[in-house]
Amino acid sequence: MAAPTVPKGSRSARPHPSRPALTHQDVVDAALKLIDSDGLENFTMRALAKTMGVYPTALYYHVGSKAQLLAAVATRVFDEVVLPDEHRLGWERWLTEVAELCRKAMHRHPEIAQIAGNQMVISTTCMPMVERIVGVLERTGFVGPDLVHAYNALLGFILGWTALELSAEPSGVESDWKSELSQELRGLDPNAYPALNRNMAGLENNAFMARYDSGRTHPMDDSFQASTRILLAGLRAQLSESGHAQ
Repeated sequence: MAAPTVPKGSRSARPHPSRPALTHQDVVDAALKLIDSDGLENFTMRALAKTMGVYPTALYYHVGSKAQLLAAVATRVFDEVVLPDEHRLGWERWLTEVAELCRKAMHRHPEIAQIAGNQMVISTTCMPMVERIVGVLERTGFVGPDLVHAYNALLGFILGWTALELSAEPSGVESDWKSELSQELRGLDPNAYPALNRNMAGLENNAFMARYDSGRTHPMDDSFQASTRILLAGLRAQLSESGHAQ
């Protein structure tokens, strides 16, 4: 029997392996990779679809809107955080390590830090981490509103502090703005800014509102660690006032 002919212009008769089904996690991972490489300001759903070789409608089907995708990407960053055993460490040491681990995750993805600091979480993806933090605070002695305030102080500190540390330097500035800012800081009127003048040697390029290098290239490790100690001292004092000091 003669072999069947393939109609002219048709595809090969050999079966073509089908592309693996797209998943929500595929889209989120690809978005994170693209934002890491090209920057948040250049990220679009169309650019992501082109990178993945799919139509934009496929992305919307799996992740919803761009805002929903960015929220998912922000929480995806914290999937990399492996929390220490809370039963092995005291509560202060445990919270210190959690703060360090979350900050390191944001440093690995500095573009996403800006989302993590100002994008509302619209899913329960991070609830396992939240559960463990709340559990530690509860066992430490925080209850009711004090527990809520302690939790907000911790998360607000980690996310807000690190997002500010990783603020991007201005782009498209033609002048040598860093040298100009440094000269302006050192030239502040001592009569109008006596405290700043007395402390400018330490503040310049080391303190928020007096920096010209982003934490992306000049991380503020010592300041973060000192800020963490200050936060924990406040939490310890709050426990003492409530009669639950450990």
